[in-house]
Amino acid sequence: MSPVSDESELDRLRNLVGPSETAYTELLADRDEAQRVARDASAEVGELRGRIVELNTQVSRARQDQDVLQRRIKMTATERLLDRAQQRWTLSVAPRLKRGQ
Repeated sequence: MSPVSDESELDRLRNLVGPSETAYTELLADRDEAQRVARDASAEVGELRGRIVELNTQVSRARQDQDVLQRRIKMTATERLLDRAQQRWTLSVAPRLKRGQ
C-alpha cells in the first residue's frame, strides 16, 4: 500500500471510531473547565442578587425616612413633639412592656 492510502485508511478509521484519546482528554478538560466557569458565574449571580435585594431595602428605608421628614416639616412644633413621643412609645416603650408580661 502506498502512504497516501494508509493515511486515508487512518482517516476513515478515525471517522468510524471517533476522536483520538488525546482529543477526548482535551474535551473532558474543556468540559470540566466550562462547568467550573458556570459554577463561578452562578455564584456571582447569587451574590449580585443579594446585593440588589440589600440595595432595594436601603432605598425603601431611605424613602420612608424621607417621607417622615417631609411630613414633620409640615407639622407645627406641637405636632412634631407629639409625633416623636408616639414614635418613641411605639418603638421603645411598648415592646419593653410586652416583654415584661
